[in-house]
Amino acid sequence: MPQQTALMIGGAGAQGVPIVKALANDPKYAIRVLTRNPNSDTAKELSALPNVSIAQGDASNETDLRNAFQAVDLAFVNTNSFALGIRAEIYWGMRIFEIAIESGVKHYIWSALEDALALSGYDEACRVGHYEGKSKVTEWMRSKPQTPMRWSVLTTGPYIEMLSELLRPREGEDGTWLFRFPLKDGAVPFVHLDDVGNAVKWLLEHPGEAAGMNLKMSVEHASGECVAKSFTAVTGQPSRYEDVEIEQWMRESPPGPLEYKMGQGYDGNDPDDPTLLTVEQNFTKWWNLYQRSGENKGLLKTDYELLDRILPDRVKSVAEWMEKVGYTGERRFVIKNYSGQ
Repeated sequence: MPQQTALMIGGAGAQGVPIVKALANDPKYAIRVLTRNPNSDTAKELSALPNVSIAQGDASNETDLRNAFQAVDLAFVNTNSFALGIRAEIYWGMRIFEIAIESGVKHYIWSALEDALALSGYDEACRVGHYEGKSKVTEWMRSKPQTPMRWSVLTTGPYIEMLSELLRPREGEDGTWLFRFPLKDGAVPFVHLDDVGNAVKWLLEHPGEAAGMNLKMSVEHASGECVAKSFTAVTGQPSRYEDVEIEQWMRESPPGPLEYKMGQGYDGNDPDDPTLLTVEQNFTKWWNLYQRSGENKGLLKTDYELLDRILPDRVKSVAEWMEKVGYTGERRFVIKNYSGQ
């Protein structure tokens, strides 16, 4: 089988790196990673892998996109929601898809997030900014045929690796580790990044089933109690979960400057664009969504039987992930920037 060239947009990001690594050791893929900074540590790390090349360019620049898509067979696209804002992500999500078709791409995978607004019955309290753009592009793609370009959607969610960063516990004076989330009776369907890489490989290698598929990834629907109990079971360290109000969590663990409008730094956006949400608005709605997603019975649901069939070796629990990575609760950086600054 001749080698196929796979373009990775967002390939140097938290989600993209494990995808590149999952494909790099398979000689049937030549991976091209589009990045604005080919001299970054991540780009250098990826360029050292077999069958990987780095292309300098901006995913919101048509000239750069057309150059990157030259002689490409396969594409994975994950746009930066935090940096773009809702309006720009919708535009570029559609435009990249169109340029891929023009360029002769055979299989296109869009990295998405759930349509939280629609799932909530159009409740403004769940209109999460960085979910809006991606989900609107998914809805638009569903109207497109599978010819001349086959397409698939990979829907993810909060990375379980965030338990080492934004959601990490704090060790108390008595040695007890405390996980503090505003989750109430809800749950977070965490996603393990390594499994995302394997999922993309599966989609590319099962084109018949993958065509038009929206593959929704998750480890398990984890409550706060589940996270704390898993930590104790794996590490032997005492821990507990404490529910807090969203406002308190924002003060204690802000994901960025609370009044910063996500997307205001993008050159194509007016800083006063009314579609831009502040960090505080966005992550308040984010927690509202997960408060309503408990036990795989609420707003966000995952077909775990499907995942077990197509990814039998996936991580299936918080405890399994903690054991796999040697989780200690110590800080490890995952996402460069939650605000898009």
